[in-house]
Amino acid sequence: MYSIGEFSKIGSVSTKTLRYYDEIGLLCPAHVNEENHYRYYSQEQVYIILLIGELKSYNLRLEQIKMILDSNDKQLLIHFLEQQIQELDNQMIEHTRLKKSIQKKMQQIQSGGKIMSQKSKLFVEAKEYNPVVVVSKKAVINISEVSNVIGSLYEEIYKNGWKPKGPVMTFYFDKEFDHEHANIEVCIPIEECENARNHESVKLIQPGMCATCMYTGTYSKLGEAYAAVLKWMEEHGYEGTSAPFDCYMNSPQEVNGPEELITKVCFPMKKK
Repeated sequence: MYSIGEFSKIGSVSTKTLRYYDEIGLLCPAHVNEENHYRYYSQEQVYIILLIGELKSYNLRLEQIKMILDSNDKQLLIHFLEQQIQELDNQMIEHTRLKKSIQKKMQQIQSGGKIMSQKSKLFVEAKEYNPVVVVSKKAVINISEVSNVIGSLYEEIYKNGWKPKGPVMTFYFDKEFDHEHANIEVCIPIEECENARNHESVKLIQPGMCATCMYTGTYSKLGEAYAAVLKWMEEHGYEGTSAPFDCYMNSPQEVNGPEELITKVCFPMKKK
């Protein structure tokens, strides 16, 4: 048997992490001394802690690792690893696009362009957003991980035999932008069907009247559209009523570069 200190060195994890693994049921001590509450781990658990470390190095989440250990399902492991490969492929594509964008910016500046560029005047209009049935998921995440939430929703859609119907929507609930802990809700419209009506992740959303702006360009510059919408609302005597949201009219996988991305920015509103 190994003490918790010895086992932490074997697994290259802190004793605090081992206690957390015990708390969530991922890896519990083989024995706990009733008198002093010291924790001890067995030889068999050496292979488990090393496997946990290996799977974490592949960026699998702890809940995924727990599912694998609980089920001992090889196909489930393969499924999660395939997801990671797809994510890495997507990151490589995104990095390539980013490199091209940087090169394009350099070329613009070198040929006499301005450092700070801006689009011609953006068009903002008031539009009634019809009620729509969506499958949704709320999360507090690093905003760069929103694609993972979208991917998990599409998994749920296809698992249940539902059909997507419209662009992905992301609602933002923070009063101030927080890149590391963004409070969001991702919604994907689906066709109405019998087995979706009482599902816990399916609901009807009714944004109502919105100030909208269609923006073409990289996500990092969407703030230009937000500013245009807020200015328009102020000039026309409107105020926000609920969380603003973005509708992604295409995806990074469908375009040649981020400058071709199309996003509809929507702010639910009412007259002041």
